[in-house]
Amino acid sequence: MHRLADWRELLARPKGEWLYVALLTLFGANALQNGVTADLLGTWETTVRVGNVVIGASALGIVAAVITRRRWGFPLLWLCSAAMVYTGSVAAWKLGGAPTIQMMGTALMLMFISAALIWYGTRRLHAGVTQRMWPVLVEHHAAAVEEYVAAISGMSVATWNARRAADAWSAAEITEHLVRTYAQFAGEARGKNSLRVRVPPVRRLLIRLFVKPRLLAGRIFPRARAPRELRPTGGPATPADGVAMFRAAGEGCIRDLQVMTVRRAYRTMVHPYFGAIPLYELMEFASQHIRHHRRQLPS
Repeated sequence: MHRLADWRELLARPKGEWLYVALLTLFGANALQNGVTADLLGTWETTVRVGNVVIGASALGIVAAVITRRRWGFPLLWLCSAAMVYTGSVAAWKLGGAPTIQMMGTALMLMFISAALIWYGTRRLHAGVTQRMWPVLVEHHAAAVEEYVAAISGMSVATWNARRAADAWSAAEITEHLVRTYAQFAGEARGKNSLRVRVPPVRRLLIRLFVKPRLLAGRIFPRARAPRELRPTGGPATPADGVAMFRAAGEGCIRDLQVMTVRRAYRTMVHPYFGAIPLYELMEFASQHIRHHRRQLPS
């Protein structure tokens, strides 16, 4: 039954995805054949041959990643695109004898083709990875929610409103912050305004490369100021009120995101420090974000 369901899901994919996979398969197989069968006549010929092998192998790898819905397709998109621009430009310039201006035109055309390859491939991978991982991500998030609820449910009102330090939030304020975070992303899923990205492009790229993977893996969050929209103003009056608000906001947000995984699973959401992130990373972040604040609660 599971295998039959997998086949049905595969056949129900968008027509655009099937066209993308078919064209990329033909392109990759042709590039691989050219790279394997070409004669080795000199340095530039060898460069083009190796480039064709890289193009072909990475293109076929992208096809496999799209079909099986795997994250490793993302770096292959960039590898294939870079190899295509470089190899095509070298082939036109050094082997075809094209003048520099014509070579630059070839490189520009290949950049446009590569941009289309990356854009559509990223959309399909975002959608596929999100739909494949969603049930597990929802389970992980539910576990994080229960851990947090268990931590605040038995608190006294005094502990609920106490701060561990002058610049720290109380349990009530932490809970309100989490509720506001849920409300923000639920609103964005329904078409309301997203958060403003708070860091410039170069710094954001470094954060995405070196900080985001660590946070999604469960490492300690660095100290950072929450956006104004997500800062608490006081918090629920009692732990019971906090549990009720936290659960209601979380369940509503998950419902709205669930709708997106069915209708527009390729969509991204805006994180103030990461920039645009796919739905599966948003869910991973939500779970780790709850656990981060769970560690800040009074013992």
